Amino acid sequence: MAAARDKGTSLAKGPVAIIGMILLAYGITALIFGGRSFTTQALDGTVNGKTWLGLEVNGWSDLLFIAGGALLLFGAPLHWGAKTLSLVVGLAFAAAAAISFVDGDDVLGILAANGRTTLVWAIVAAVLILLALLPRVGGGKDEEDRFERDRRHPQDGAQRDGGQRRGSVSAR
Repeated sequence: MAAARDKGTSLAKGPVAIIGMILLAYGITALIFGGRSFTTQALDGTVNGKTWLGLEVNGWSDLLFIAGGALLLFGAPLHWGAKTLSLVVGLAFAAAAAISFVDGDDVLGILAANGRTTLVWAIVAAVLILLALLPRVGGGKDEEDRFERDRRHPQDGAQRDGGQRRGSVSAR
């Protein structure tokens, strides 16, 4: 049973790697060209950043994008790693989006955010959580499994194959 789950193409690995590259690239460019400030007004203050490509970011926001992208790229080569890290990073972005939505200006006085930043975090979170739920596909039974099943139940195999077994010659 476990062997059947290990077969097939992962629907999560490719998209997780692409999203990871986008997040990592945005985070690095935002750190270079956007908000580089790491000042905070922890918990009850308001922290502002600079706008980079429409999103308000500071150094901590940039690190969120960089860390999320790096984790996704780290997990992307394996199906279970892609799904697990997609869920973890997706939940982190969902938490940041929810807190930013409630607070309005930032995330706990640490991560700078505007409405677009909150929207992007929410979209990234939704996509990553959806990707974490995707299965493998195309991992059907191989020829040996069919042969073993037909050997145990010859009548079922004869009906499926139109009365003839594969590889057998009719004696007509």
